[in-house]
Amino acid sequence: MLKIFFHLLRRDLKGFRREYPGKFYDTAFLFFTNIIIFGYFMSEQWASPNYGPFLLIGAIASFGLIEIVGKINLLLADIHGERTISQSLILPIRPFAIFLYIGFFWAISSMLLSVLLFPFGKLLLLKRFDLTAISYIRLIPIYISANLFYGFFAIWLCGVLKGMSNMSTVFMRFINPLWMFGAYFYSWYSVYDFSHSIAYISLINPIVYIMEGMRAAALGQEGYLPYWICMLVIWGFIFATATHGISRLKKRLDCI
Repeated sequence: MLKIFFHLLRRDLKGFRREYPGKFYDTAFLFFTNIIIFGYFMSEQWASPNYGPFLLIGAIASFGLIEIVGKINLLLADIHGERTISQSLILPIRPFAIFLYIGFFWAISSMLLSVLLFPFGKLLLLKRFDLTAISYIRLIPIYISANLFYGFFAIWLCGVLKGMSNMSTVFMRFINPLWMFGAYFYSWYSVYDFSHSIAYISLINPIVYIMEGMRAAALGQEGYLPYWICMLVIWGFIFATATHGISRLKKRLDCI
């Protein structure tokens, strides 16, 4: 079963390699506009000079959340169309493992597209972004964990959405609220200083823990939620979205 699992991953990664240059160009261009605007223009207007690195880490941490819209669209279109996924489901491997491999592949593709944004961000911000302040022992695990969450969050959305007609609401109802209230533009403690109640309510948002944990690892722990709490909660969300999402997809596709 493991041999088939890794064969499927290898097959899709070979296909992804051909798409990589174009996808990375789009990713880098979007990243470039965010860093230039918030790292330079906004810092001249009202933001702190440290806001550039703050947004840089947030942009890298949130990339997978924006990327999953296309992944959901492709899988739902296949489920309600040609159902090429059935070719994988008839392989001598448990259906659970097929959906697990899809989540892993989506996570790996997101990581491959966003990992080069770290050195690119350094080129854009120069001395404003101190690479020596990064704790790589902490950054690498939470970076992998964040992208695994995005992969299985996409699986979960594919399981709960009824059909392609719901795709128009994915960004408005799911992605945008999570992103805007997920500590992308601000830290959790800044909300806590404004309103304790709102800050505690926002803790139900998994993106808060991704943003806070990534920044704690890359910019220093001070001013952010404890790193290890963020890691623990992220893995709780990974387990919950993977198990429930895969269960819903198995029922939808009548997997034995």
